[in-house]
Amino acid sequence: MNILTLLPLFLLVFVRLTCFFVTAPLWMERQIPAPFKWGSAFFISLLVVGLIQPEQMIEMDSTFILLVLKEVLVGLCLGFFTNLLLYAVQLAGGFIDLQSGFAMATMFNPQTGIQENLTGRYFYILAMLFFLSIDGHHILIRGVLTSYNWIPIDGWLPSGVSENLVQLSLMIVKDMFWIAILIAAPIVATIFLVDIALGILAKTVPQMNLFVVGIPVKMVVHFIVLFIFIPVFIIVMEKLVQTMIHSLEQMLKILGA
Repeated sequence: MNILTLLPLFLLVFVRLTCFFVTAPLWMERQIPAPFKWGSAFFISLLVVGLIQPEQMIEMDSTFILLVLKEVLVGLCLGFFTNLLLYAVQLAGGFIDLQSGFAMATMFNPQTGIQENLTGRYFYILAMLFFLSIDGHHILIRGVLTSYNWIPIDGWLPSGVSENLVQLSLMIVKDMFWIAILIAAPIVATIFLVDIALGILAKTVPQMNLFVVGIPVKMVVHFIVLFIFIPVFIIVMEKLVQTMIHSLEQMLKILGA
């Protein structure tokens, strides 16, 4: 088998891996150079293409464009849905900052091009460090390589895939909000108790200016509880990674059923 015969197969593998690296966690960040993304996809494709054995020879005919579009859809879905769960930590930071008064102190993140909350960005950096510490990037690479066993390179997507993808996306969004609530609940509940205490103080000492006293108190409590909460955050991150792996498995079943 010569190189020209393997070229269509290589291009299909390269398209799926490139689309995955563009939307997957860690690789989607803007500080990761684009040559590194498609370079990783290129060299991994060289290693993988020899292990894939399609049922029939792939040729560059009229159906090849449809196969390329299918590979684009598969790669984007695998990367996007796994990355969607990581937004839970930023959402939790938004809940916390809204309660503690840091919501006014948003900063512009040049990596995403939007305004982000301080606590949400802090949680996201911790999540990335935890993800790297457990070799989460290796888990994602193994997941996308396993997709070739579930979704053949020369096969088509099953019927009803759009309906199943919508159901899976709703489940992932539900899990994202649930994990965000788990992360934010201890700090939000503590600050809520501080608000109750300040309200009682306002009734007993009406001459006190709570706007001057309340905001610094809530900020101090925010940092103290945040420091105490870090071990709990790691436990919740383990739950998030397990949910991410489960979602990836469900995605492979839907696209390859």
